[in-house]
Amino acid sequence: MRFPDKQVRSCACYAGSWSSIVPTFCCTDDLQDTRYFMELICSVPAEPLPMQILALASNAGKANQDAQMTYAALANHRQPHLDCLAYLSQLVLHQINVSKLPLLALIYQNNMSWRSYRMFFRDPSMATSKQTYYDLSTMLMKVAATMPDTLVKTKVMHLMRCSGTVSLAAAACSMDVLRVWGRWARSEGVVGKSYLPKSPLSALPATGVLAGFGTDFMTNHAFGRGTVAVPVAWIDALAPHARVIFQVVRLRNRMRTGKADFSGQHCVESILYLAETFWQSSPFMLQRYGLGWWALQLPAVRFIVGSSSFRQFEQRVIDAELECNARPLSPQMTEAFDKISKHVCSLSEQ
Repeated sequence: MRFPDKQVRSCACYAGSWSSIVPTFCCTDDLQDTRYFMELICSVPAEPLPMQILALASNAGKANQDAQMTYAALANHRQPHLDCLAYLSQLVLHQINVSKLPLLALIYQNNMSWRSYRMFFRDPSMATSKQTYYDLSTMLMKVAATMPDTLVKTKVMHLMRCSGTVSLAAAACSMDVLRVWGRWARSEGVVGKSYLPKSPLSALPATGVLAGFGTDFMTNHAFGRGTVAVPVAWIDALAPHARVIFQVVRLRNRMRTGKADFSGQHCVESILYLAETFWQSSPFMLQRYGLGWWALQLPAVRFIVGSSSFRQFEQRVIDAELECNARPLSPQMTEAFDKISKHVCSLSEQ
């Protein structure tokens, strides 16, 4: 996110960030046709803070030969620098504010052409076209080229699938959960091949593990920055008129005064949540990227970051994170770490 080349920097806003974390969809080529079908599907009643689940839809990928609409469930990561929703918020807000994607305007106008916009594109002129394997691999290779060890194209494109599978297995997720999450061929029958992959919550334990909370996330969801309220004016600064558009679209759907567009309503609601996530993760983005953080090119962000109210907000976020990190680990996680330590010690002795 702080690369001298403009094209590499825009790619790194999302492609590079996502390649550095555990995956959302199962294969990197699944991302080729990911559109703006987003939905805040539920608030899982975890403790001490409910877990917000955002679903992304896609009908592409080599594990989806019939082009059925499948979904991936995402949750905020325990560690701010690994939070896929924080990076997703930067992708979406970058495209709205920098690439000038008219997503919100089209939804407000009841224009269904917004559904043709893809999340991943090399240039705004290509936003309505499905990205090719070459386009996506080129974006990832540009980011991978900044790393010490060079990765070949095939390795880059399988990085997410491999890392996700290893992460789930290491966290003791069952093979059944892993197969549903990964849409592996051995998920037999209609239930495994069709019904389960269409529900983002079918592999909820995988979502909890990939978010860094372990398989016991229902009793271990200590998410500090999520407890800090974001000023409404800051959300409006990043997503202008989004709150008004959400109210208009929701009323239109309820009163049936135009074409029903519940997908558009869910998309705007998700953008509002991502704007909130953006600010809750902003202290850590500033800490990591400093003046090289792309968001500082937005006048509204520069103004807010330079204010005294942001410094107070920043301190509250950091304090909340420190308090959560000071919480004792759950018995399940403590036991898992003990096993890993013993295994590492045995390998050292050998």
